[in-house]
Amino acid sequence: MEYIQLMRPSHSLVILLVEDDENDILLTHLAVQEGCEGHALYSVHDGDEAIRYLRGEGQFADRGRFPVPNVIPTDLKMPRMSGFDLLCWLRSHAESSVIPIIVLTSSDLQSDVLEAYRLGANCYITKPATVDGLIAVLHATSEFWSRCEWPAANA
Repeated sequence: MEYIQLMRPSHSLVILLVEDDENDILLTHLAVQEGCEGHALYSVHDGDEAIRYLRGEGQFADRGRFPVPNVIPTDLKMPRMSGFDLLCWLRSHAESSVIPIIVLTSSDLQSDVLEAYRLGANCYITKPATVDGLIAVLHATSEFWSRCEWPAANA
């Protein structure tokens, strides 16, 4: 239960963005810098890389450089492992089952929304079309999650 032990209530978040589009990664980093001061954003390009990050494998072994996230925003449509498959993996492992998952995607299909919630997403947000919109969404969601209480260590 190493992941849970590292998740403590805090006003700053460790955010692991799972996104394959470089432009969206850059925009998210800019949005966090502008609207979400004090939060640390790390990014990986697909579900496979997210799992390696969470397990602390390979380049992610140093938890000082790659801390366990408090929140994971993920896209749905990615190569190798989709956001849906990542949700299944996250919710099937005790270590990650309590980490809030935010689906942040361009898809507004009702079937995608339903499937994401069915698989355990904590919220589903359609990506705004503008940088200002993205900043507003990221600020609101980070404000919400930074005020939440987290499970006690070894709960």
